[in-house]
Amino acid sequence: MGDHLGYHDDGVHMSQGFPIARIAGIRIRAHWSVLLICGLLAWGLADGLVPVAVPRTPELLSWTVSVAAALVLLASLTAHEVAHSLVARRLGLPVDGITLWVFGGVSQIRGDLATARTEIAVAVVGPAVTLVLTGVFFGASAALAAAGAPGLVVLAAEWLAGVNLLLLVFNLVPAFPLDGGRILRGILWARRGDRSRATIAAARAGRVFAFLLVALGLVDFFATSDFGGVWLVFIGWFLASMARGEQRGETVRRALEDVRVRDVMSTNPIVVPSWITVRLLLEQYAMRYPYTAFPTHGLDGKVDGLVTLLGMKRVPPRQRGERRASEISIPIEQLPIARPDDLVTDLFSRMSSRGAGRALVFDGEQLVGIVSPSDVGRRLQVGTVQPPAAARRPESPPVA
Repeated sequence: MGDHLGYHDDGVHMSQGFPIARIAGIRIRAHWSVLLICGLLAWGLADGLVPVAVPRTPELLSWTVSVAAALVLLASLTAHEVAHSLVARRLGLPVDGITLWVFGGVSQIRGDLATARTEIAVAVVGPAVTLVLTGVFFGASAALAAAGAPGLVVLAAEWLAGVNLLLLVFNLVPAFPLDGGRILRGILWARRGDRSRATIAAARAGRVFAFLLVALGLVDFFATSDFGGVWLVFIGWFLASMARGEQRGETVRRALEDVRVRDVMSTNPIVVPSWITVRLLLEQYAMRYPYTAFPTHGLDGKVDGLVTLLGMKRVPPRQRGERRASEISIPIEQLPIARPDDLVTDLFSRMSSRGAGRALVFDGEQLVGIVSPSDVGRRLQVGTVQPPAAARRPESPPVA
């Protein structure tokens, strides 16, 4: 269980899970898979290592210490991710939170790592914290052994030191998307002055490393029938997918470089009353127009949210005549807001993590457009040849 993902600067958002803590104002959530990996780690320690290293240990005591050690390891991973997030925030990048899951943790960093120095600073700090924790656990195990502490406690400290060291070494492999790969990208970026080439090189290194893991896992499984081989194959496959995703994301970023929101937005979206029923929404708007999202306005005429076709469909048919648009709309406070002159690359990461993938565009106090993934996709398909915004089919129809 390692920090396989490190952090995300591309707007990837993992909102699933349950809240477990808030550290320095950063929300920490745990995906359900954390329970699985903690159970596997505790089982491996209690049923595998303890009987060999500390025989005749009562089973209840063995499991108690093993579960505690697994939770401490989870805290170590959290410290690693918090370090990423704190440095990113100090450098001016918004942090949505941290999600712990089966592969370790994800720091949900929004915005763009604008310089190589920022990339390296954010990437290095996580492994640095893990290095410190490795030293602390090794020192604690030596001190406990010298003080004559119970063998089970010494073993737990040694296990924590060993696992953190293993994670540190693995995480520093210069292959995207591991922290080592991000450090490599930062170094290549600084030397060449070209982020895209640096990303492609680091992503290729990530895919090579991933394929080596898959090959090693297959050899291990067929040679020993060990389940650990299957785990290596799965990790390798996942890392290869992430490396490809990082490379695609860089391609998108480069294609949208210097493109303004006004160049991709659908203009003059229709705004629907927030007090009408879901049934009227479906009959008068969703079924009348081939669009999937409509801004809403209150009695004062001000835009106050966004309703989506998916949200309408989720309302049971028998309730659609009673429930109002305001009950299913995304409040404007939770929507990405842009100006026509904003860069699309700055907006895209915010769209990925908030507001059902859509953003509202205001010119002063007036709503002038809406940006959806399909708007961005059209821009990517046609490249630099783009018809005027008014000539494109909008996400929502203009007001009649």
